[in-house]
Amino acid sequence: MYVSSEGNYSNVVTSDGRSRLVTYQLGQVEDAINDQLGDEGMTFLRLGRSLIINTEYIYLVDVTKQVLILSDFHGSFHELSASKEVLAKLKAYIESIERTNHD
Repeated sequence: MYVSSEGNYSNVVTSDGRSRLVTYQLGQVEDAINDQLGDEGMTFLRLGRSLIINTEYIYLVDVTKQVLILSDFHGSFHELSASKEVLAKLKAYIESIERTNHD
């Protein structure tokens, strides 16, 4: 569902609720996603310096409260915080995709 930065490590959180600390920095995880998943890796989006999310799990983006909620609608629910700037960009990105899909 998402990967968060933990200093020189990264915390990988999956939809089944598992959390694993890996010995890779977030940039290395981002590179691995791109290298291994190719076009399928496009669902993963880097948000700022400390977070990579799977956009398929976006449930709510609240810019004013600086909250991002990811959910699989089957019990997995994660509330993350991010800067207003990052969330505003994410919201604009989502809206541009929705406009493209409606055209």
